[in-house]
Amino acid sequence: MATLALLVMVIGAIVGAALYPASDLIVLAFALPGGILLGRALPARFRPFFVFLVALSVLDIAQVALTSGPPPGQPSASSGLNPHLIWVNFRIGLPAGHFNIGVVDLLLIAAMSEHFRRRDRRFWIAVLAGVIGIALAELSAAARGGSQNSVLGTLTQALIPFLTVGWLVADFLARRQSIPGGPRERRPSFSDEPGAKR
Repeated sequence: MATLALLVMVIGAIVGAALYPASDLIVLAFALPGGILLGRALPARFRPFFVFLVALSVLDIAQVALTSGPPPGQPSASSGLNPHLIWVNFRIGLPAGHFNIGVVDLLLIAAMSEHFRRRDRRFWIAVLAGVIGIALAELSAAARGGSQNSVLGTLTQALIPFLTVGWLVADFLARRQSIPGGPRERRPSFSDEPGAKR
């Protein structure tokens, strides 16, 4: 299903088919199973996944630095619906505008959740990494006030470094023994009852 969704995304992006909001469903149909497969392909240990996230963070910052908006002083493009870009973003319409999350970012959030699931962590830990990452990115965007003129303003547009911080926080919380989501406690079984034969 993910392969078919990817094929539809590529064709839709090339042709520029304006099929929003159906394009969101196609993006999800690729990113979620693709992220789960990625999460299963990587070792379920801290170090390999952390190195993977750091490498993606560097690539994301480089990509944003090289492809960010127009130089200062030039008018920005229209903020309307781009029929080519809707195939590489998950777009959420909000009263004050819209919120886009890239397909790679969505795929990575799914991979982080699968990583925590494979480590036997609870659901809220698996979801927490993405929530913290997106919240930090939004706070950063609000703090810079939409200014893209500074180097810091440009670099804070990259989401993957924020997702990496969210993953580190979620991993720290998962490792703590005193909170739910840490190592699972041994559940009593029927053989633990008094008088049971061992």
